[in-house]
Amino acid sequence: MSEPIDHEELALSRVITQYSESVKLLDYIKSVISQSADLETAWQAILNERWIDTAVGSQLDILGEIVGQPRVLIDATALFYFGYLGAVGAQSYGTVGDPSIGGRFKSLDEPTTGNRTLIDDEYRFFIRARIIKNSIIPTSDNMAEFLNFLFQTPVTYVYDEYTGGMSYGIFIGKLLTANDKVFIMNTDLIPKVAAVRVNYFEFDPDSNKGYLGVPTSKGYGSVYDPNVGGKYASVIS
Repeated sequence: MSEPIDHEELALSRVITQYSESVKLLDYIKSVISQSADLETAWQAILNERWIDTAVGSQLDILGEIVGQPRVLIDATALFYFGYLGAVGAQSYGTVGDPSIGGRFKSLDEPTTGNRTLIDDEYRFFIRARIIKNSIIPTSDNMAEFLNFLFQTPVTYVYDEYTGGMSYGIFIGKLLTANDKVFIMNTDLIPKVAAVRVNYFEFDPDSNKGYLGVPTSKGYGSVYDPNVGGKYASVIS
């Protein structure tokens, strides 16, 4: 990110002391330098509003086109939104303590069936994933780093021989949202090993049940103390 230059302040700072009180000269400098200020604003927009985190609308479309990721992508029926109990794909309100709970509000012009256009925040997520997939070599370590970056998780485990030699397990250290799970199960953006089944799991890295020696793992619980022990990882389906 580039810091903007205050051209007026810079120009006035270069006026020698002999003319520092000359009102007409200073006004003339300000009038001339105002055009530089306009150019600075335009250049800052070019420099700072073309990043994935700051680009919006058509700017994001350009980034998506560069990396080969379209904005119109998902079957709308696979996604979840905030809604009333009983409605198809409805999610509750969210909570501060558990980001995996709740759904976002659907805008009036978003379709509920067929393909739909991703909103900017969703599209950024897909562009990041496409960038990495375009260049990643899917080793266990690279896959773990990829998923940690994508989902902003502290830890992910990849077990190469999970339940036999023809499958592997990926344990993501985060309680995922419903739409995160749709992304995992319904898109091609997570690299997979050909002809080998992959099993996805989610777990709370602060409270996961595991064997002694496994990082961040906790033991069995206690009927006397609900604060003791961890929870099993859940299958993502």
